[in-house]
Amino acid sequence: MARLVARTQPVKLAAMESQFTTERGAPLRVGGIPDEQNQKVYFVIEIPKGLSLLATHDPDAEIKGLDSVSRDLWPNVPVLHISFQLMVGSGLTILAFSLLYWLARWRNREEGRWLLRGLVLSGALAVIAMEAGWIVTEVGRQPWIIYNVMRTSQAVTPAPGVWLTFTGFVVLYLLLAVTLVWLMLRLAKGRPAEVERKPKGIESVATT
Repeated sequence: MARLVARTQPVKLAAMESQFTTERGAPLRVGGIPDEQNQKVYFVIEIPKGLSLLATHDPDAEIKGLDSVSRDLWPNVPVLHISFQLMVGSGLTILAFSLLYWLARWRNREEGRWLLRGLVLSGALAVIAMEAGWIVTEVGRQPWIIYNVMRTSQAVTPAPGVWLTFTGFVVLYLLLAVTLVWLMLRLAKGRPAEVERKPKGIESVATT
């Protein structure tokens, strides 16, 4: 995937990895907070020549940086870089929990409480990875709607009332989310709705 992005969307790759300058033997960055103004990445762990190796299978290959294009063609580097890190980190964490689970099964050991909690957490991490990946895809291609052909500003719809429709869908899905949480909490209590709706007299007769 790194080779494909390096070949077809080199600016996206540079923004994903906060590669501000073109260089040979570019490092792979883990974590970090990019600073577009000063073109630095803070609190980052760098793996020497890692990006060149992933993108070309050559540790000394040249990787194009964001300096290869004008500033107005840059995507939002902090959003893209952090989203990419969230996507990769969430996916690797899910994989680690899965491997630990099957290792415990292979050794005929019961799953510990910490592992079960990790498996539950994997459900949330899967959603985070999916949404972060979507952000990487959509933010990474900006400002293009068709790469190097048409800008997003040229393709945006002029239709009125878009915000009204968008707001309606947001409210609808928020109501559905609240309803889902409410139903899940009722199920967690172990009391079906039919039991709760029974009059007290009927319940006492059934008990006797």
